[in-house]
Amino acid sequence: MKIIGKIASVFMLVLITSCGGSGEETIRISTPEGLAKAKELMVSSFGPDLEIHKLRLNSSEDLSSDLGSIEVNYLKDGKLYSRTYKSKTNYTETILEDEELRSKNFQSEFFIKNAQGKLKISDIDVNAIMANIDKAVTLVSEEIEVKNYQVRKYYLSVDPKTNKVTADFELHVTKPDNKSIEGRNIVTNFYEVNFSSDEEGNVTIED
Repeated sequence: MKIIGKIASVFMLVLITSCGGSGEETIRISTPEGLAKAKELMVSSFGPDLEIHKLRLNSSEDLSSDLGSIEVNYLKDGKLYSRTYKSKTNYTETILEDEELRSKNFQSEFFIKNAQGKLKISDIDVNAIMANIDKAVTLVSEEIEVKNYQVRKYYLSVDPKTNKVTADFELHVTKPDNKSIEGRNIVTNFYEVNFSSDEEGNVTIED
């Protein structure tokens, strides 16, 4: 692993951001409670019986596990569609977008063939997601001392032949000495670590 960059913010801006609020409950996709709430949101937004072949959970920004968006991809009437939920921010309202027919490039036989996997929204296993995150943190802890971590994204895929679930996800990890001051800026160094999980729940670090 290696540090991939710095997050630099003016100190006053950090204070303003931390004191502001979006006016709705924050859902953190790094906790069991947050993932359970995210699933409830998926059920209410997309319907419990929608059969998807891909799920994308994204946080709102770097070094944050606050839910930013949920995207589902699914096959309907022989065509590929997507639909996205976007969380409320200080600048935008909550948005549940209409379903969108994916571009012509994604309607080819190749993509249709690989989109045959089916997983109902109601059957998404958030306990398995949390278990994968815990395994990932354990792997990182074997290499560095972990002060904190955030889930930047978690992407779930359903196998077109077996309906088994695999995942690719990214954690942002900080060490105890992660912050420094450069002039009027607070700089945070972090590790961006990517993982994959197979259908048996075996988690590995990706290069």
